[in-house]
Amino acid sequence: MVSRCSACGWTDWFNPAPTASVLVLRRGGGSGTAVLLVRRAFAPARGAWDVPGGFIERGETVEAAAVREAREELGVEVRLERFVGIFPDTYTFRGERQPSLNIYYVAGLRRPNVSIRPADDVSGFRWFPLARLPRRLAFRNNRQALQALRRLLGRGTDRPAGN
Repeated sequence: MVSRCSACGWTDWFNPAPTASVLVLRRGGGSGTAVLLVRRAFAPARGAWDVPGGFIERGETVEAAAVREAREELGVEVRLERFVGIFPDTYTFRGERQPSLNIYYVAGLRRPNVSIRPADDVSGFRWFPLARLPRRLAFRNNRQALQALRRLLGRGTDRPAGN
């Protein structure tokens, strides 16, 4: 969608805003590999499960943004391990629809036994086994990225956990 201002001639190309997200994994244990999801404290999708991430700031690399978002949302340092994919979506806030380009990485905690300290935009967090992901995810791109992750790790489709 393109719009032009008739007064000044400025063109809004309605380009997507880039985001960076981290699929933080915990490997092993009784339930196998688990992914860390956060519960959104604010709109849009308040109360839904989300992948830690957010918009990339001007002049910031995608990788730096992914690491920063994990630190800001969870108080943890992560190490990026693998690129997962890019998933276009639409971010709707207060009736405004903004196209987004959502870039995902697999990450691990730099210190596995670190205490996770959610920020004010996160009302909670939980480790979900990849075989039992929650039904209510905040965005379509979350589900797409989690499905891509399962394919990368050689697992089948997810069964919602009922959350």
